[in-house]
Amino acid sequence: MTAIGHVGISLMLGFAIVVLGVFLSKTVSMLVTEATGIVMLGAGGAYGIKTLLSREHKDYAREAENEKKRISVGRDVRYFAVLGGALSPDLSILPILLLSVSVGTGVVAEAATVFSVASVLSLLLLVTLGSMGFSKVFEKVPPKYNNALVGFVIAAVGAFILLAG
Repeated sequence: MTAIGHVGISLMLGFAIVVLGVFLSKTVSMLVTEATGIVMLGAGGAYGIKTLLSREHKDYAREAENEKKRISVGRDVRYFAVLGGALSPDLSILPILLLSVSVGTGVVAEAATVFSVASVLSLLLLVTLGSMGFSKVFEKVPPKYNNALVGFVIAAVGAFILLAG
C-alpha cells in the first residue's frame, strides 16, 4: 500500500506539473526542473546533516512493538495515507516527465510506467528483505545513520537533476 501511495501521489504531482509546463512555456518547465533539483539538494542535504548532528535516540523496536498493538481494521488504508504520503512525492520524476513531453505523450506514459514499476518493485524488495531478516545485518547501526543516508541520497538525486537537467 505504501508503494502504491508513493507512486500515485508522485505521478499526480508529476502530471499536474506536466500540464502546467505544456500550457505555459519551456522556460517555466526549465525553472520547475531547476527548482526541483535545488529543493531536493537543499532539503536532502539539510535533513542528512541535521540527522547526523542529532543527539536524539529513538527506540524503533519499541515503537514498532507498540504499533503492532494499535493496528486494527483499516490498517492498509491508514498505511496508504500516512506512509504513502510520507514517502511521496518523488520529485525526481518531474524533470523526466517534463522532458518527455517534447518527444510525445507515449514517452510520458512509458516514463511513468517505468517509474511506477521500478518504485513498487524496489519498495517490495526492501520490505521482503527486511522480513527475511536482512535488516538484522544492520541492527547495530544506529537508525540515525540510515535516516541521514536517505537525506544524502535525495540530495544526490537533486544534484544530478541540476547537472543533467
